[in-house]
Amino acid sequence: MRHITQLGLVALSAGLIFTATAADAQVRRGHVRGTNGAATVVSGPNGTAARAGGAVRNADGSITAASGGAFKTANGASGVRGSTTTVNPDGSANRRSGLAASGARGSVNSTSNVSRSADGTYSGGRATSATSSSTGNSYNGSTQIDPATGKPVRSATCTNASGETIACPR
Repeated sequence: MRHITQLGLVALSAGLIFTATAADAQVRRGHVRGTNGAATVVSGPNGTAARAGGAVRNADGSITAASGGAFKTANGASGVRGSTTTVNPDGSANRRSGLAASGARGSVNSTSNVSRSADGTYSGGRATSATSSSTGNSYNGSTQIDPATGKPVRSATCTNASGETIACPR
């Protein structure tokens, strides 16, 4: 895991180093590869983006793969995402992921944590929230796996800028 974290830091650091100014219209690219993964960064007049990913075999025999990325545009929008998946020798697995982005139109955040047990049953879910800058309307929703049926159960609430509940768009 330490190597994967280091790759993410390398990618984001490279993004900061390669950030282009308005007078510098040249697109710059950087790439680094290590034993357990790789990182890439691209920067130009429209912004900067970086990503990294890799996999390691853990001492307990499980395998963990992780990836992440980030961007920042010239007009100030930005976002990040990341995920980690671990598969154990008994077939059980866990995946965690998250993302966040914001810009002139609004913002969004989403996280998930889903597990598969050795017998093949699933548990966990995802939570997402988003807010529109123009209307102030917000969405808060979640999807959870029903342990009894193994099927997803969704719920959502939408509110206007005053905090009053409104119908969620379809």
